[in-house]
Amino acid sequence: MTTWTIETAYQALCAADPVERAEAIKYLGDVAYAPSVPLLAELVEESDPGTRYLAAIALGKIGDEAEAALPALLIALRADDMYLRMAVTGALIAIGRPALPGLVRALFDNNAAVRRASAKALGKIGDAETIKPLTVALKDGDAGVRKFAQEAILRLQAS
Repeated sequence: MTTWTIETAYQALCAADPVERAEAIKYLGDVAYAPSVPLLAELVEESDPGTRYLAAIALGKIGDEAEAALPALLIALRADDMYLRMAVTGALIAIGRPALPGLVRALFDNNAAVRRASAKALGKIGDAETIKPLTVALKDGDAGVRKFAQEAILRLQAS
């Protein structure tokens, strides 16, 4: 097992060995190393499913300092991989308010799973600005979207 430093982990993000890269991604997320955001965002876009998932988790741990990764995360939100979508949703929640415009757009995506994830994230971020689009989502054809939109609205009204 490698003893990581920020420097060795950062270098390992481009490693050919997927196990080494995975460990480096986890380490950089655990230490919330914000300068790794551009490379992690690239991994969310262009890697194998496991690496994409781990990179999204790491960005979530970095939190609001991962705002630069929003374009990559919002694209990945639309992926068919449900585990990646869950990790991306968590990262978007951790980023917070800067993710709101993209999440509101995602609330009206063609894919019901994307709409559900968006409604859930909007409720967790907790900004009253989103009540209006969430109210529109109450009329969605998907029961899960309606459920998450209702939960989000109730959470926002209670805060």
